Amino acid sequence: MSDTLGGSDGLRASSIIVTAPTRRYCLFLLYSIVLVSGFAGLGYQMAWTRLLSVSLGHEFTAVLAVLAAFFVGLAFGGLALNQHIRHTKAPLIWYVALELVIGLWALLLMVILPHYNALTAHLIGSEPHPVWHWSVAFGASLLVLLPATMAMGATLPAAHRLSALVDKLALPGQSQVSLLYAFNTGGALVGTLAATYWLLPSLGLNHTLIVFAGVNFAVAAALWLGFGRLLGTAVSAASFPAVTGPSRGTKETASSDRRLPSSRWLLALFMTGLLGLGYEIVVVRVLAQILEGTVYSFAAVLSVYLLGTTIGAAAYHRFRKTSLAGESKFDALTGKLLLAVAGLCLLGTVLLWSTENVYHVVFDRLGPGNVAAMLAEVSVSVVVFLLPTIAMGALFGHLTQGACQAHGLGRAMGVNTLGSALAPLVFGVGLLPWLGALETLVSIAIGYLLLSGLLGAGRRVWLINGALTAVAISIVWMAGPLRFVSIPQGSQILAYEEGVVAAVAVIEEPDNSRHLKVNNRFTMGGTASRFSDHRQTHLPMLWHGGDPRSAVYLGLGTGITFQAAQYYPNLQATGVELIPEMLPLMREFGVDVTGSHWPHPPRILSADARRFIVAEPAQFDVIIAEVFHPSRDGAGSLYTVEHFSAIRDKLAPGGLFCQWLPLFQLDLSTLRLIVRSYLAVFPNAQLHLAHFSLRQPLLCLLGGDGLTGFSANWLLERVQDRALQQQLVQARLNSDFALFGGYLAGPKALHSFSQGVPLNTDNTPRVTFAAPSFVYGEPESPAARLLNLVTTLAPDRDSLLADDAAGSDFATRLENYWRARDVFLAAGVGVTPSTDVRAMLAQTQAPLLDAVRLSSDFLPAYDPLMQMAEAAYRVDPALAKSLLIELDKANPTLPDARRKLAQWFGVVPGVQP
Repeated sequence: MSDTLGGSDGLRASSIIVTAPTRRYCLFLLYSIVLVSGFAGLGYQMAWTRLLSVSLGHEFTAVLAVLAAFFVGLAFGGLALNQHIRHTKAPLIWYVALELVIGLWALLLMVILPHYNALTAHLIGSEPHPVWHWSVAFGASLLVLLPATMAMGATLPAAHRLSALVDKLALPGQSQVSLLYAFNTGGALVGTLAATYWLLPSLGLNHTLIVFAGVNFAVAAALWLGFGRLLGTAVSAASFPAVTGPSRGTKETASSDRRLPSSRWLLALFMTGLLGLGYEIVVVRVLAQILEGTVYSFAAVLSVYLLGTTIGAAAYHRFRKTSLAGESKFDALTGKLLLAVAGLCLLGTVLLWSTENVYHVVFDRLGPGNVAAMLAEVSVSVVVFLLPTIAMGALFGHLTQGACQAHGLGRAMGVNTLGSALAPLVFGVGLLPWLGALETLVSIAIGYLLLSGLLGAGRRVWLINGALTAVAISIVWMAGPLRFVSIPQGSQILAYEEGVVAAVAVIEEPDNSRHLKVNNRFTMGGTASRFSDHRQTHLPMLWHGGDPRSAVYLGLGTGITFQAAQYYPNLQATGVELIPEMLPLMREFGVDVTGSHWPHPPRILSADARRFIVAEPAQFDVIIAEVFHPSRDGAGSLYTVEHFSAIRDKLAPGGLFCQWLPLFQLDLSTLRLIVRSYLAVFPNAQLHLAHFSLRQPLLCLLGGDGLTGFSANWLLERVQDRALQQQLVQARLNSDFALFGGYLAGPKALHSFSQGVPLNTDNTPRVTFAAPSFVYGEPESPAARLLNLVTTLAPDRDSLLADDAAGSDFATRLENYWRARDVFLAAGVGVTPSTDVRAMLAQTQAPLLDAVRLSSDFLPAYDPLMQMAEAAYRVDPALAKSLLIELDKANPTLPDARRKLAQWFGVVPGVQP
């Protein structure tokens, strides 16, 4: 049995005979190739976006520009090459050439992008106008990616054209459109999972790009060898004439006359591209308040989106013959599919209110752990994405089949992709912050309904349209906003901003303290932590010498840390914050950056920290990198060797760089990665504690040319300003022991701690992929991690002081202070807080007394014991007396215990009654 490819104006080479088994094998080979090609295409997008973001920034303007540039490149490829591919006599040569171009350009970008990134960052500048930022980011991304994205945009049309070799329809290959798209999208799904969970974490960006390039070369080889060998002369240019379309009078032409005008097909494809990606963008922003915000969170959402689209396109291919039994029903089906998408988008919007419960139900039953969290995130994504995207996939297959004959698949896909390119601007920047998430999602559903009225004929369509519109308006009227802000009982939301980058909320507790929440997941400090936040400014400023002239803060949050910069009389302070919605909310925390109390008006800007550091021409005496949650997608790039190197280049002579690290938000393995990468740039680094909190321990990596060793009387000799001295008293930093008491390790101990650990670089972003295991798992308590760290570092601690201070009385006292501090920290691990002073003394009295014996300067152990003595005096005077006597014996140089003994009990230790 054999099939002859032909038609009145189709393939005229009647000598081309393809047997049925050969035809099936060729289709199987083609679908496999299309699947593998999609695998590489999505992986490229993920890798290139990460590589470009380090210079263009993580601002939404830059993210939008890169995404738009990628889509525009795809669209341009489909549109520009549509006619060439549609009428080519050698589709195999085209397909092979496109795959080779993608692979070769991917390899070339590995060499180009590092230099290109530096150039674009400087071209954008440190304080660009949004229009200039967008223009450069879009233009630079489009230019550097265009050869590859153009080729990608034309691969599916080339595959569609090639399928004509083994397809027996009058219009060659038309029946394969949906199935080819399904296989291509399925490959993208596999590429997303493989890149996120395997290739990028294991190989890094460059080696992953090499793998993808190898995939392109393998596809090209499989095409050439497979089709060239199986079809022989059928692939030659001479034997494969161009497709000119069906002849007049055929059934195909007659049926197409009853279809929509060709321009309306293109409008439908454009609008569905715009609305479909718009739905994804807005839902992802809402889900940011539910999901953990890691690199795996985005992969879960994208995977479900691709899965639904794949299922929809494949289902349309499977059932199209039944659904289109009469060609006159083609337009009616268009309206029905649009109604289905609209209705399911409304359903997905309603189901968003259930996603928080879905996440916790799945995680609580399976967790904790990486697998449980990832399954919980996938479950949430399935609830809101699967059904709408199945309908979207079927709709896309239907529309492309309708438009393909008149325009070609390249133009059809190009127009659809152009609509997708506009979606981030229209919905992410425009409608979302203007209307709100719920109203924007409803407007997307109404957009589909209007389109169904335009394209789907029939009274029934209009009746259903009206009913669904009424439902949409009711949802907006009756339901509350799509806010997910977890607050304790008795607390209230003072302010809420739903911006283009994040949803930001200010929460007031019953005790009137306030804190800032971003996407309901990340607490960015508050008034209750003002003591700690101010120390995050004072410590690096004092380590520098107490009189820096310039400082930049990478990250502002509530602004309370930055607020302390106003107390340094000669300091010009600059604050950089990625999330613009945070800046106006700083006033909610008592931070005024415009008042006359600043000795020099501060410079505040919303910008990406990495891009700012590269593009900023000035140098700084002190650079302070705020607390960045390592598991948050994008934060890992702020702990890379390249970023630390750029910061080193922006330090003025004698300058210091302080990188604050939240030990309560990362495990020791991730800490080792960061320390190892920091040491690669600052080999003289030191590690300090911000304070002695066991609940939220905060570390500082300190490095720079100015870190040459400290001496006794450091504060006394350098801090002369009276107002600053008063602030240091409030921050308990009014002595050299308080300043240097948090020292944990020098270069020797840090090198030993991070020995054998690989670097975290832009090419190998290990922190990005390793840190999420902390938030997904069940880590040990912060106190236990801190004790583990202190114990590990103590044997190789090194001296903090300059050589001329070694061996002095001050050096000995400082060593004793550190020993007492270590005992104090160990004493707090495992303590169960209690209002019963007896219970607290039973847990802590012995180790705290040990700390007091070690150092008369370490008041953090002495003061709590005195406070518990006062509490015991009210309920058990004998217990208070016994404790005071033990305190006096432990360290008689501290007078408070002796004074209380005399005052309360008339006892003076050492004097006979």
